[in-house]
Amino acid sequence: MSIEHDLRAVADELILKIPAISEEVRERCRSGAPNYYRRNDPMLLETELPSITGALTSIIHGLRHARQLPDGASEGALEEARVAAQAGVELTDLLLTRRIGQVVLWNWILETAVRIVPAGPRQMAVLKQAAEYHFAWNDRITHDVVATYEQEKSAYFFHSRDRQRRAVVTDLLNGVPTDTEQLGYNLKVDHLAAVVWGSAPRVALKSLATLFEASLLVVEGTGGTSLAWLGSSRLCESFEQRYETFQPPAATFVAVGGPLNGVDGFRRAHRQAWQACRVGRLRSEPVTRYRDIALESVVLRDAPAARDFMMSELGPIGDDDARTQLLRETLKAYFDTGQNAAATAGRIRVHERTVAYRLKSIEERLGFPISDRRDELAVALRLAGVLHEASDRQLSILGENSQGETGI
Repeated sequence: MSIEHDLRAVADELILKIPAISEEVRERCRSGAPNYYRRNDPMLLETELPSITGALTSIIHGLRHARQLPDGASEGALEEARVAAQAGVELTDLLLTRRIGQVVLWNWILETAVRIVPAGPRQMAVLKQAAEYHFAWNDRITHDVVATYEQEKSAYFFHSRDRQRRAVVTDLLNGVPTDTEQLGYNLKVDHLAAVVWGSAPRVALKSLATLFEASLLVVEGTGGTSLAWLGSSRLCESFEQRYETFQPPAATFVAVGGPLNGVDGFRRAHRQAWQACRVGRLRSEPVTRYRDIALESVVLRDAPAARDFMMSELGPIGDDDARTQLLRETLKAYFDTGQNAAATAGRIRVHERTVAYRLKSIEERLGFPISDRRDELAVALRLAGVLHEASDRQLSILGENSQGETGI
């Protein structure tokens, strides 16, 4: 057997293990590089898995195909570097995650080679070739990652058109005294804060400003998001009647907080919009209002515990089949209408007897009266509305809230 044959055999086994290796890299990074995750920026954390998977795939395929080095870093790795720079992650912390990934993958290579290649000179030769390629690959890719990070950091913090405005807003959000006159925005009025992402953020924000007859302050956020505040002396009065009519452009998503008044309201509304964004990125709805998902935003800071709670409470009415989904929708409407069967029937457009039959079916499945765990079931149903749409990867980006979260 040749060394090339042995390397292909090692690579063939590793290809099948990429999901498991990726998960180990992520777990090790979370414990070994905590500063990388300090901000809990969903835009940054969404770049993590594509970068890891792309790197593992590239290295393992390289081992299989004569150890040909790639021309450069994958788009996933470069996008992670760009968003990390925007998010204010230190380069040393970004590179630490890559070194952790390097160690994890090497351990998998070592274990696999020792297991399937006979011990002795042949095994040593395979490990030597694998190590040389692995380290050469990392040298090549790290160069591109560092260059991209530095370029983006310079562009984002020192050469972008709104860099001064962003610096003032950052100080304002953090409670640092600053010259807010530079913003050209009245901080004494009511504020609606928004985080917008997708195909046409600016169009959506201009539409919102027109709808509420409000002034508009916009700064660039991480990962292509736009962070905005809409200000008007009567925004709190006009918001409720106009909000329901807003529809963003296709493939554009808006998370809003507030409206709240004054400088403190400016800060609080943004914190609310940021939390709405974190939950909104798990949903398919184009608009997410903090008031509607405040409970979810708190509970989902521990996503695994939230999922366990949901599954435990819903039990047999937590399945994904059409009939069970219908029962959940009926129960949620029943709770939303104050446990009024007639109002529930009107809301979901069925006969009142149908509601009674479904509620009886729910209690038979649960094995206890709905009223026994009304509060727990109501919370579990709200969580189901988010968790059933979210992938494990999306849930993994939700973590403990950080005092430094701003999205800038």
